[in-house]
Amino acid sequence: LANKLLALTAGLSACNAIDLYKRVSTADMDNFKGALLLKNGEQTSCEVALMRDTHGFVSANCLDYTDEAAKSVDMGTKYEVAISAGNDGTYGTFKVTKITPNPEYDPASFANNLAVVEFESGGRSAFTNYVASWRPDWKDLYFTRRTLSNAGSGSWNSPIITAYSSTSDSSSCSQANKLFATNQDDFICNQLAVTSIYNSSCEIPYGSIYGVNDPNIAVAALYSHSAVYGENNFCGNNKVYNYYTVLAKYMRWAMDVVGKATPVYHSNTADYKEPSDPNYAMNTPSSPDTDGVTVVGGDVYKLKADGNEVPSSSELGSITDDSESSSPSSEPSDSEEESKGISTGAILGIVFGLLALLLLIGLFARRKLRKNNIDLSSRVRRWLFDRDNNMNNYDNYDNYGNHDNYGNHDNSDTHSVAKPPSYVPSVHKRDTMASWNNRSYRNQDPDYPTYNVTNKWRY
Repeated sequence: LANKLLALTAGLSACNAIDLYKRVSTADMDNFKGALLLKNGEQTSCEVALMRDTHGFVSANCLDYTDEAAKSVDMGTKYEVAISAGNDGTYGTFKVTKITPNPEYDPASFANNLAVVEFESGGRSAFTNYVASWRPDWKDLYFTRRTLSNAGSGSWNSPIITAYSSTSDSSSCSQANKLFATNQDDFICNQLAVTSIYNSSCEIPYGSIYGVNDPNIAVAALYSHSAVYGENNFCGNNKVYNYYTVLAKYMRWAMDVVGKATPVYHSNTADYKEPSDPNYAMNTPSSPDTDGVTVVGGDVYKLKADGNEVPSSSELGSITDDSESSSPSSEPSDSEEESKGISTGAILGIVFGLLALLLLIGLFARRKLRKNNIDLSSRVRRWLFDRDNNMNNYDNYDNYGNHDNYGNHDNSDTHSVAKPPSYVPSVHKRDTMASWNNRSYRNQDPDYPTYNVTNKWRY
């Protein structure tokens, strides 16, 4: 009864009485069930804003699509919702059975970036989470990042929570993102970030925001996208603005999807207006691009592979890649301009690569020339040994130009003489070519004259 009276006093639109928690510190988040979207058994950075034990909000750019323009979600991906029991307890992991993206979701600008996920309850008892539906109530904001220590077992780390009083840095956030500039009431924007569990050098946005109206807390917004000045430098960049979609104006649409009333929290004030338009949509700019800014969104854990590169559109929602800014208000800093050029390491890599290529070419040419020289030397050696054989076969020319091959013939082929029985060289040394130039051969038979043989095969 006391809870019901408190709910009425606070202006809660609820179908069931629930406990309300007085805010003392961020430790009050122990009393809230948090949730994460799992894809194919792996946790994503996408938090789920629970409405009931079977339904919740999730950012639409966290999903896979067979046709993103038609909002056709790829249910071939295994979607699950992991739910914590307060701070670090485990409530369970449940299979997603249905996903309904907002019909006005625009993947190019991330306007209306919400979807309703329906999941199994696993036979657990029903519970209800309130959604903060009246922005003027929020005196403080709790920026929250939840993570699983083990996705398989569903065990949780303690959430990281930062209390922040300002809802947006309107001027800088507007310069960085045209969608925010035309829909400031639908977003919370600032540069708050937390270290990624996959990359200690990368700061990523928080997953959800809770609105605080002492003594009450309710979930108010989900991370949507970031505007990054420069290219390929999401991590370690001091000019990244993070945008969170406020849930309040989408409550009537969500109720229609769920098929029953969804509990919301607001203070008891005459100024409060209940969300009543199920077709509410943001004003989408005709050209959402901002010069010098890259827009990313969805599962930022995709950055775990390479902390210094903005992932592709297939990995991290849609990406708007823009040219360099000519406007002073959105121009990147000098360090960001330098990051666009080729780094010194890349230049050195190219130089060393060319030197290595030239070395390989030189080694190949040297090997080829060496092989040619070996072939030439082999031919010379074969010629020398073949000449010995020729000489033994009397394939010689005498001083008169007669060819001796078992019978001599001069140039006019007019006479012949009998073949000497044998030749015995008077010199046997073959150390130099000169020893072959002129050599005297003597016939062992004294009846035959001495033949002075001159070598005709000179190089």
